[in-house]
Amino acid sequence: MDNYERLINIIKQQAEAFLLDAHEFFPFGTYVNSKNEVVPFSAYIEDANDRPESQPLIDVLERGIRTRINSGDCIAGALAYDVEMTKNHVKFDVMVIRIYENDKFVELYFKYDIYEGHVTFLEVEA
Repeated sequence: MDNYERLINIIKQQAEAFLLDAHEFFPFGTYVNSKNEVVPFSAYIEDANDRPESQPLIDVLERGIRTRINSGDCIAGALAYDVEMTKNHVKFDVMVIRIYENDKFVELYFKYDIYEGHVTFLEVEA
């Protein structure tokens, strides 16, 4: 299993835990360090309402991944966030996964549905 697959699988597991618990999630990330260990991480921005906007969190997570890659501490990293998509006049929830590895960047979209005890993810086109 390559680093992309590892990161995608771990992000899905983390997202499933958040979605089963709260039916939503704040942006979060994970990376494979130089020792080939998977390390989850998050971002915090103080917000008066305790509900920060997603984009500032995404920016902090992305900077963290790029800094770790540039320092050699990170082989590959990923961040995930929740968006709403509309196709054929139908709205649905999507988890976006951004994967970073040196100069490579991939963005994937997964429609998700929450059921009793599990979440399904289906890759969709943007």
